[in-house]
Amino acid sequence: MKMTPDEIYRARKQFFNDRAEKWRDMWYRDPDTGQYDRHEKDFERLFSRLTLNPGDHVLDAGCGTGVLVPYILERIGPSGILYEMDFAERMLETNRRLHETEGVRFILADAENTPLDDASCDAVICFSCFPHFHDKEKAAAALSRVLKPRGTFVVSHFDSAEGINRHHASCHAVMHDRLPGETAMRSLLANAGLSIDLFADEPGFYCIIADKRPA
Repeated sequence: MKMTPDEIYRARKQFFNDRAEKWRDMWYRDPDTGQYDRHEKDFERLFSRLTLNPGDHVLDAGCGTGVLVPYILERIGPSGILYEMDFAERMLETNRRLHETEGVRFILADAENTPLDDASCDAVICFSCFPHFHDKEKAAAALSRVLKPRGTFVVSHFDSAEGINRHHASCHAVMHDRLPGETAMRSLLANAGLSIDLFADEPGFYCIIADKRPA
């Protein structure tokens, strides 16, 4: 039976809430060492392409359990602010338990309804979450709104678009969550006032880095 948009949304949220406690173990724990460094080289590659500075305000949209927190805090320092935002309550609760520290703010919200002020962030990072945004056009516009002019917008996964879409298709709760093709993605971001500087889509690594065009 075909699901309605509301049913898709509820199933997606339940999917992530049900897996919040085990999410890091599922995707980031090295089974041989027991350490949460399974993708260490991938994170190094991602952050080598980003320019984050001490004092920056960064929004980690669709943050989940906060796998990016240590990498971002290392770069923005104690004078920076990191906003951890997710729509799944249990994901955010797990994130808070792991990372509640000075300089981190936790926000329960959909990307489409980002509650931050206009031009309040130096960077917005969407790591391993963009396909799950319920209304991608509205989400991109909302996330662009909170960026400062020339602020950095990032979409990244540790798989290709094809691999991500194939993986999601295998799970009923997120089978509708697709990463748009390059042409559609370029158009979507352009409509949100974002200019793409880097578009990489290869096995094991997907990364878009864009900047917000001045008004």
